[in-house]
Amino acid sequence: MALGKFPPIFTLLKYILYAGDDDGTIPIPWLNLNGQLGDIVDRADGSDVSFSAGGETFHAHHAVLAVRSPVFKTELLGSMAESAMRCVTLHNIDPATFKALLHFVYMDALLSPTGGGASSTSTTTAFFESLLVAADMYALKRLKLMCAQKLWESVSVETVVTTLGYAETYHCPELKSKCLSFLMAESCFKKVAFTDGYFHLRRDFPLIIEEIKKQIES
Repeated sequence: MALGKFPPIFTLLKYILYAGDDDGTIPIPWLNLNGQLGDIVDRADGSDVSFSAGGETFHAHHAVLAVRSPVFKTELLGSMAESAMRCVTLHNIDPATFKALLHFVYMDALLSPTGGGASSTSTTTAFFESLLVAADMYALKRLKLMCAQKLWESVSVETVVTTLGYAETYHCPELKSKCLSFLMAESCFKKVAFTDGYFHLRRDFPLIIEEIKKQIES
Protein backbone atom coordinates (compact mmCIF):
# COMPACT_ATOMS: atom_id res chain seq x y z
CA MET A 1 0.00 0.00 0.00
CA ALA A 2 1.44 3.33 -1.05
CA LEU A 3 2.27 5.82 1.71
CA GLY A 4 -0.54 8.26 2.30
CA LYS A 5 -3.15 6.00 0.70
CA PHE A 6 -5.91 4.51 2.86
CA PRO A 7 -8.44 1.73 2.19
CA PRO A 8 -11.94 2.98 1.33
CA ILE A 9 -13.28 2.32 4.85
CA PHE A 10 -10.62 4.52 6.43
CA THR A 11 -11.23 7.21 3.86
CA LEU A 12 -14.94 7.15 4.80
CA LEU A 13 -14.19 7.37 8.52
CA LYS A 14 -11.78 10.23 7.89
CA TYR A 15 -14.54 12.04 5.99
CA ILE A 16 -17.06 11.55 8.80
CA LEU A 17 -14.65 12.65 11.52
CA TYR A 18 -13.42 15.72 9.71
CA ALA A 19 -16.44 16.65 7.60
CA GLY A 20 -16.88 19.87 9.53
CA ASP A 21 -13.39 21.01 8.69
CA ASP A 22 -13.60 19.89 5.05
CA ASP A 23 -16.71 21.91 4.23
CA GLY A 24 -15.56 25.00 6.08
CA THR A 25 -17.94 24.71 9.04
CA ILE A 26 -17.34 24.15 12.73
CA PRO A 27 -19.17 21.04 14.04
CA ILE A 28 -21.84 22.00 16.59
CA PRO A 29 -23.22 19.46 19.10
CA TRP A 30 -26.86 18.45 18.85
CA LEU A 31 -29.35 20.52 20.84
CA ASN A 32 -29.99 18.81 24.17
CA LEU A 33 -32.35 21.22 25.91
CA ASN A 34 -34.94 18.53 26.70
CA GLY A 35 -32.28 16.29 28.16
CA GLN A 36 -30.90 19.09 30.31
CA LEU A 37 -34.35 20.07 31.56
CA GLY A 38 -35.04 16.40 32.19
CA ASP A 39 -32.03 16.32 34.50
CA ILE A 40 -33.56 18.93 36.80
CA VAL A 41 -37.20 17.84 36.86
CA ASP A 42 -38.23 16.80 40.37
CA ARG A 43 -34.72 17.39 41.73
CA ALA A 44 -34.47 19.01 45.16
CA ASP A 45 -31.14 20.72 44.48
CA GLY A 46 -31.74 24.06 42.79
CA SER A 47 -35.54 23.91 43.08
CA ASP A 48 -37.43 26.81 44.63
CA VAL A 49 -40.90 25.32 45.09
CA SER A 50 -42.33 21.92 45.91
CA PHE A 51 -45.75 20.31 45.65
CA SER A 52 -47.37 17.69 47.84
CA ALA A 53 -49.83 15.40 46.07
CA GLY A 54 -51.26 12.29 47.66
CA GLY A 55 -48.50 12.16 50.24
CA GLU A 56 -45.70 12.47 47.66
CA THR A 57 -43.48 15.53 47.24
CA PHE A 58 -42.39 16.91 43.87
CA HIS A 59 -39.71 19.58 43.38
CA ALA A 60 -39.90 22.22 40.66
CA HIS A 61 -38.90 25.74 39.62
CA HIS A 62 -41.07 28.87 39.60
CA ALA A 63 -39.65 30.17 36.32
CA VAL A 64 -40.14 26.93 34.35
CA LEU A 65 -43.71 26.43 35.58
CA ALA A 66 -44.66 30.07 34.99
CA VAL A 67 -43.41 30.18 31.42
CA ARG A 68 -45.24 26.95 30.54
CA SER A 69 -48.59 27.55 32.23
CA PRO A 70 -50.50 30.81 32.77
CA VAL A 71 -52.20 29.19 35.76
CA PHE A 72 -48.89 28.36 37.41
CA LYS A 73 -47.73 31.88 36.59
CA THR A 74 -50.70 33.42 38.39
CA GLU A 75 -50.42 31.09 41.36
CA LEU A 76 -46.66 31.23 41.86
CA LEU A 77 -45.68 34.72 40.70
CA GLY A 78 -48.85 36.66 41.43
CA SER A 79 -50.63 37.69 44.62
CA MET A 80 -52.22 34.33 45.38
CA ALA A 81 -51.32 32.54 48.62
CA GLU A 82 -49.35 29.87 46.76
CA SER A 83 -46.75 32.46 45.69
CA ALA A 84 -45.49 32.73 49.29
CA MET A 85 -45.42 29.00 49.93
CA ARG A 86 -42.33 26.83 49.68
CA CYS A 87 -44.54 23.74 49.48
CA VAL A 88 -47.96 23.81 47.81
CA THR A 89 -50.42 21.10 48.82
CA LEU A 90 -52.59 19.79 45.98
CA HIS A 91 -55.91 18.21 46.94
CA ASN A 92 -57.42 17.41 43.56
CA ILE A 93 -54.69 15.57 41.68
CA ASP A 94 -53.05 12.20 42.30
CA PRO A 95 -49.25 11.68 42.35
CA ALA A 96 -49.02 9.76 39.05
CA THR A 97 -50.97 12.46 37.23
CA PHE A 98 -48.94 15.32 38.66
CA LYS A 99 -45.70 13.49 37.84
CA ALA A 100 -46.85 13.16 34.22
CA LEU A 101 -47.86 16.84 34.16
CA LEU A 102 -44.43 17.92 35.41
CA HIS A 103 -42.78 15.64 32.85
CA PHE A 104 -44.68 17.43 30.10
CA VAL A 105 -43.89 20.89 31.51
CA TYR A 106 -40.16 20.19 31.47
CA MET A 107 -39.83 17.77 28.54
CA ASP A 108 -42.80 18.67 26.28
CA ALA A 109 -43.49 14.95 26.01
CA LEU A 110 -46.20 12.58 27.14
CA LEU A 111 -45.31 10.15 29.91
CA SER A 112 -46.79 6.66 29.59
CA PRO A 113 -49.17 5.53 32.37
CA THR A 114 -46.61 3.23 33.98
CA GLY A 115 -43.44 5.05 32.91
CA GLY A 116 -42.86 2.59 30.10
CA GLY A 117 -44.27 -0.65 31.50
CA ALA A 118 -47.36 -2.57 30.42
CA SER A 119 -50.80 -1.60 31.69
CA SER A 120 -54.41 -2.59 31.09
CA THR A 121 -56.63 -0.66 28.71
CA SER A 122 -58.89 0.53 31.53
CA THR A 123 -55.89 1.75 33.56
CA THR A 124 -54.46 3.56 30.55
CA THR A 125 -57.81 5.21 29.78
CA ALA A 126 -58.24 6.33 33.40
CA PHE A 127 -54.72 7.76 33.39
CA PHE A 128 -55.28 9.88 30.29
CA GLU A 129 -58.70 10.99 31.53
CA SER A 130 -57.08 12.21 34.76
CA LEU A 131 -54.22 13.87 32.88
CA LEU A 132 -56.64 15.60 30.51
CA VAL A 133 -58.45 17.05 33.55
CA ALA A 134 -55.13 18.29 34.98
CA ALA A 135 -54.10 19.76 31.63
CA ASP A 136 -57.35 21.70 31.48
CA MET A 137 -56.85 22.85 35.09
CA TYR A 138 -53.42 24.31 34.30
CA ALA A 139 -54.29 25.57 30.79
CA LEU A 140 -51.85 23.25 29.03
CA LYS A 141 -53.62 23.02 25.66
CA ARG A 142 -50.97 20.94 23.93
CA LEU A 143 -50.97 18.36 26.72
CA LYS A 144 -54.76 18.26 26.71
CA LEU A 145 -54.80 17.50 22.99
CA MET A 146 -52.16 14.79 23.45
CA CYS A 147 -54.40 13.15 26.06
CA ALA A 148 -57.42 13.61 23.80
CA GLN A 149 -55.63 11.77 21.00
CA LYS A 150 -54.79 8.87 23.33
CA LEU A 151 -58.42 8.65 24.47
CA TRP A 152 -59.64 8.81 20.89
CA GLU A 153 -57.30 5.98 19.86
CA SER A 154 -58.95 3.67 22.40
CA VAL A 155 -62.56 4.81 21.98
CA SER A 156 -65.18 2.09 21.58
CA VAL A 157 -68.92 1.55 21.86
CA GLU A 158 -68.38 0.97 25.58
CA THR A 159 -66.22 4.08 26.21
CA VAL A 160 -67.38 6.70 23.71
CA VAL A 161 -70.07 8.19 25.96
CA THR A 162 -67.70 8.58 28.91
CA THR A 163 -65.04 10.10 26.67
CA LEU A 164 -67.63 12.46 25.21
CA GLY A 165 -68.55 13.56 28.72
CA TYR A 166 -64.91 14.35 29.53
CA ALA A 167 -64.54 16.29 26.28
CA GLU A 168 -67.61 18.39 27.08
CA THR A 169 -66.79 18.98 30.75
CA TYR A 170 -63.13 19.87 30.22
CA HIS A 171 -63.46 22.04 27.14
CA CYS A 172 -61.99 19.85 24.41
CA PRO A 173 -64.10 20.46 21.28
CA GLU A 174 -61.66 18.51 19.11
CA LEU A 175 -62.29 15.30 21.06
CA LYS A 176 -66.01 16.05 21.36
CA SER A 177 -66.33 16.33 17.59
CA LYS A 178 -64.57 13.00 17.07
CA CYS A 179 -66.79 11.26 19.63
CA LEU A 180 -69.98 12.66 18.12
CA SER A 181 -68.94 11.48 14.66
CA PHE A 182 -68.22 8.02 16.08
CA LEU A 183 -71.53 7.97 17.96
CA MET A 184 -73.56 9.09 14.96
CA ALA A 185 -72.44 6.20 12.80
CA GLU A 186 -75.66 4.16 12.43
CA SER A 187 -74.16 0.84 13.49
CA CYS A 188 -72.61 2.41 16.61
CA PHE A 189 -75.56 4.53 17.69
CA LYS A 190 -77.92 1.56 17.84
CA LYS A 191 -75.52 -0.19 20.21
CA VAL A 192 -74.63 2.84 22.33
CA ALA A 193 -78.25 3.96 22.75
CA PHE A 194 -79.00 0.89 24.88
CA THR A 195 -76.03 1.24 27.24
CA ASP A 196 -76.03 2.62 30.79
CA GLY A 197 -73.56 5.26 29.59
CA TYR A 198 -76.10 6.71 27.18
CA PHE A 199 -78.69 6.88 29.98
CA HIS A 200 -76.22 8.91 32.07
CA LEU A 201 -75.47 11.10 29.04
CA ARG A 202 -79.17 11.94 28.73
CA ARG A 203 -79.31 12.81 32.43
CA ASP A 204 -76.06 14.76 32.79
CA PHE A 205 -75.56 16.36 29.36
CA PRO A 206 -78.94 17.36 27.90
CA LEU A 207 -77.32 19.84 25.52
CA ILE A 208 -75.30 17.05 23.92
CA ILE A 209 -78.48 15.03 23.51
CA GLU A 210 -80.02 18.01 21.72
CA GLU A 211 -77.00 18.13 19.39
CA ILE A 212 -77.39 14.42 18.66
CA LYS A 213 -81.13 14.84 17.94
CA LYS A 214 -80.41 17.70 15.52
CA GLN A 215 -77.86 15.61 13.67
CA ILE A 216 -80.27 12.67 13.45
CA GLU A 217 -83.06 14.91 12.13
CA SER A 218 -80.79 16.47 9.54
